[in-house]
Amino acid sequence: MSTIETPPPDSQVHPGPPERRCPRCGSNLAPDQEWCLACGAAAGTEVVEARGWRVPLYLGGGLTALAVLGVILAIVALASRNDVVAGNPTPTPTPSAGAPPGATPTTPPLATTTPLPSTTPDPNATPDPNATPDPNATPTPGATGSATPAPSATPDSGNPGTGSTFPGWTGADGSYTIIIESSSDLAGAETVAQQAQDKGLADVGILDSDDYSSLNGGYQVVFTGIYTSKSDAEAALDGVRSDFHDAYVRQIKT
Repeated sequence: MSTIETPPPDSQVHPGPPERRCPRCGSNLAPDQEWCLACGAAAGTEVVEARGWRVPLYLGGGLTALAVLGVILAIVALASRNDVVAGNPTPTPTPSAGAPPGATPTTPPLATTTPLPSTTPDPNATPDPNATPDPNATPTPGATGSATPAPSATPDSGNPGTGSTFPGWTGADGSYTIIIESSSDLAGAETVAQQAQDKGLADVGILDSDDYSSLNGGYQVVFTGIYTSKSDAEAALDGVRSDFHDAYVRQIKT
């Protein structure tokens, strides 16, 4: 027969430590447990928010924004500069009137003329008593003594060899011709025109490019031939280029 001992009625029963639970999920916690193993919440530790962390973050964000803004402004300024440079291209020298692309017009040397000897009598000259006066000589008014008359000038017959003026444009408005040379002065143009006539080219003339809208102004243009169509002028171009390599076809319009 077993005997069960019972504590006396007046003895005190000491309670155990109070039961701890997680404030987030309600799981049981040990007396010295600081963190819940179920949800990771702090059971007895107070997590204090760090102070002053926003200032470095705001400062870093502000610096980054300023850097991005500077890059954008630099790109805009560079693009504007490129637009200004593209809008002001370097001017290209204008080719001579009637000259084909890539051809550089050459100015022929100026013709040199020899002045005629002076016919004014020398007042200090001693007249020859044996000289026979010329009945056809016309004395100079106010001149003393006999004067030797100047040789009479030969009338201009229109022959190119005498230095006559070449004809201008006589074709209809819109007709075609073959340009031989574009000279900046009339003397140079007449020299080339004379060479063209000497080589047997027909209808050689000189026109002022300022009078025609289809030509660049400021030149004396030497041409040969008058054609009603461009095809006719191009058919005759090869024969002209055999002597003048830079010759080309051009329509003449006022």
